[in-house]
Amino acid sequence: MYKLNFCEYNRSNQDYDTIFRPSGSGDYLFLLLKAPMKVYLDNRLVITRENACILYTPGAPQHYQAVRRFYNSYLHFSSDENPALRFCLPENAVFYPECVSRIDSCISRLQSEYFSPLPYQEEAVHSLITMLFLSIARSLTKESVRKEDTGNLYPLFQSLRLEMLSECGQDWNVERLCKCINLEKSQLYAYYRSFFSSTPKNDLLRARLEKAKNLLSNEALQVKEVAQLCGFHNQAHFSRYFKAYCGCAPGEYARRRLY
Repeated sequence: MYKLNFCEYNRSNQDYDTIFRPSGSGDYLFLLLKAPMKVYLDNRLVITRENACILYTPGAPQHYQAVRRFYNSYLHFSSDENPALRFCLPENAVFYPECVSRIDSCISRLQSEYFSPLPYQEEAVHSLITMLFLSIARSLTKESVRKEDTGNLYPLFQSLRLEMLSECGQDWNVERLCKCINLEKSQLYAYYRSFFSSTPKNDLLRARLEKAKNLLSNEALQVKEVAQLCGFHNQAHFSRYFKAYCGCAPGEYARRRLY
């Protein structure tokens, strides 16, 4: 669930104003920069054009300054999942989606929800933030993959994805996927996101965890065995991912299934 902590639409500060948070803001920050901005990322300077976007993750340094006019829209929010991973978005980087009008509309409506709450505000905020990132994800996908290039590839990707998810306990590294489809890594990810609105890693992880949930109902299997059968070579990694996905440790999940 997305929780909105603060939001401003079409915010103007004084000319040449600077935002400097070396340890981040403690939550996620999404920016729509409506005027050129100097953005400092990993000790390098990026001068943006109008309508640039940035999604800062918690703890990431935030340092940007208006070239002259300071004009933007933004939202601070909390979430139990990283939207950059969920929607395959750039994080802590400048990007330019085509759907600026939709972004603008979502932030405007989020500000209205924040300052003039109505019944079911939490549900409305969650839906609007989801729509915001969904629009961006589809916009970026459209830019990266031309429709006329996808016709012959879709059946190949569909077959590979089915094999990967049905045999999720196997080692499906990037090199193996690229070899199966005969594409470079960047092409693989671009087409995969275009076809399935996800990444191989996210789909594989979800399939493994769903399989683990089923196997944990078998009292004859130990947690370590379940982890191995689902493709996790490290039990600690399995437990961490499982808890993030299901809200409890694998052993606790198995015990709950008994009652």
